[in-house]
Amino acid sequence: MVDYSSRAMSDARLASIAPDVWGTEHDHFMSGIVHFRGRMTVVRRPGAGLVLHSVNPIDDALAAELAALGPVEHIIAPNLLHHVHLLPAIARYPDAKVWGAPGLAKKRADVTFDAEIGDDAPWTDTLTPKPIRGIPWANETVFLHAASGSLIVTDLVFNIHEPKGWVAPLVLRLAGAYRKFAQSRLLRSQIKDAEAASASVLAMLEWDFDRVIMAHGRVVETNAKQQLRDALAPMIRPPALASAG
Repeated sequence: MVDYSSRAMSDARLASIAPDVWGTEHDHFMSGIVHFRGRMTVVRRPGAGLVLHSVNPIDDALAAELAALGPVEHIIAPNLLHHVHLLPAIARYPDAKVWGAPGLAKKRADVTFDAEIGDDAPWTDTLTPKPIRGIPWANETVFLHAASGSLIVTDLVFNIHEPKGWVAPLVLRLAGAYRKFAQSRLLRSQIKDAEAASASVLAMLEWDFDRVIMAHGRVVETNAKQQLRDALAPMIRPPALASAG
């Protein structure tokens, strides 16, 4: 069981990350005991409302801050793991459109999704989606916010430097992601199509960005693309190797 559950409402409120991009963090407990923070990223579309990526619990105080930025119009569940807080968010924002990762509608039959994440979504004028293929366990889609040069990811990489307790540091060490910008060995172990995964990562790295915003850990503001390339190096197959099979 690796889905994310939570305890206690977040004491963190919206923090500006870039123009028209904010984040708010919440305490997550994976499998009930492994503690780390999870970020919901909020993007405002020009002349429109807000897009919530990887939604966290939203209490009245946080809802008031969001309302000051604009109406919540879209809620994105970007992979098959980040969906626990969808129903309360939908109840709070019943007019928002809900977008799920491929396969999530089957996993969460109790949630009514408007559509799967795709290139024809209205928010693609602000966020460009790219699915990371070959890892059906997660089915993650990453997003480019070109206006701020930001790449938004969920579990593709971690950058957790302040885990709490003794279990989380142990798990992160075993995962190869303790206090550094890295990909979890667990995610990498779930790759079923190495060529498709490599092609997805290489295509993502062709985007123009200098910031990486992840759901778990510090935002990377400096030399972000090269750091991401280094973190994902085990996933990348040289074209000659990929063509040779």
